[in-house]
Amino acid sequence: MKNRVMIIGIIALAFSIISPFIFNAYIEEKPDELEKTLIFGGPFPFAEQTLTLPEDKNSYPAIIDFESPMDEKTAIKWIPLLLTFMSYFLLFFSIYSIIARFINGRPTRKEKEDKPE
Repeated sequence: MKNRVMIIGIIALAFSIISPFIFNAYIEEKPDELEKTLIFGGPFPFAEQTLTLPEDKNSYPAIIDFESPMDEKTAIKWIPLLLTFMSYFLLFFSIYSIIARFINGRPTRKEKEDKPE
């Protein structure tokens, strides 16, 4: 059980780190300031980048992608990152538990009580 929890934790951490690249920022109208701080990630956004938006009004609505932390300065908010990790961990652990119960065919507590020995 301990190994399974660690594997699920590693998978949840990987999904948490990848999530800013999956969830993009959407800007509908041209803002007054073109230098804008955007927050990426999901389900709780945690990676903050300051980006320069396009000047052309025709390029809006715009979908802004997360830039690599190696290329752009990125600030990490630790509480939302922890909440994102916990969300993915609980999601994957619950899916794993449901699938494992169906595959192993373990009886529930009620089935054990109803079954005569």
